[in-house]
Amino acid sequence: MLGVLRRLIRDVRGVAAIEFALVLPLFITLFFGVVELCNYNLQSRRASMAVNFAAEFLSRDGNNELAVAERHVVEDIWMITNPTAYLATELRDGNWANGYARALASVRFDKTSGCKKDCAYEPETVWSFLYRDVVDQPVSVSCLLDVSQNSDELSGSAIRQGATGRTPVVIADFTYPYKPMLEGWLLPSVELHVRAIRRTRSGVLLEHAPDDFVTRCS
Repeated sequence: MLGVLRRLIRDVRGVAAIEFALVLPLFITLFFGVVELCNYNLQSRRASMAVNFAAEFLSRDGNNELAVAERHVVEDIWMITNPTAYLATELRDGNWANGYARALASVRFDKTSGCKKDCAYEPETVWSFLYRDVVDQPVSVSCLLDVSQNSDELSGSAIRQGATGRTPVVIADFTYPYKPMLEGWLLPSVELHVRAIRRTRSGVLLEHAPDDFVTRCS
């Protein structure tokens, strides 16, 4: 019996296979983790580019009135900046849907009521638009806005302190789901929220053409 145990202890056959089997799951996890991180960073950058392009487009409107066709261009900027976005589209209830939410708004700043000198300017939403598909928590700009710190969490009821002033601004909010490759096994799906604010180039408030999908606040 002791001889059998000694031979078993000295036998190193299969050690490499066991070590490989133990290390392989770790390598696979690290590999997919790096790929997932790179993909997440890429999608985040594309989202930031899209929302900044959208806000820039709004702020440079030539006649200070956003036509419905122009709004459609702004809505589809995400498709332009992300060539693979069409893969997420599907026909649902007779309409094409892609799981993204787009919110737009035009904001002006009015003097504090009763103030005559060194007045603070309070933001007031003039019109807002929200297209919501299958996003759980889209960010839409409400009619009543408060001024918040630049470091505050993204919210549709506040505007960043750095945007306040006399010049009207336009706001673009994009929300879209990010589904990891290992969704449900290692990582959950998340929603990316990106926002961009631009002062209008001419300093004139951006209006919106009459449309049933636009909410007018004032």
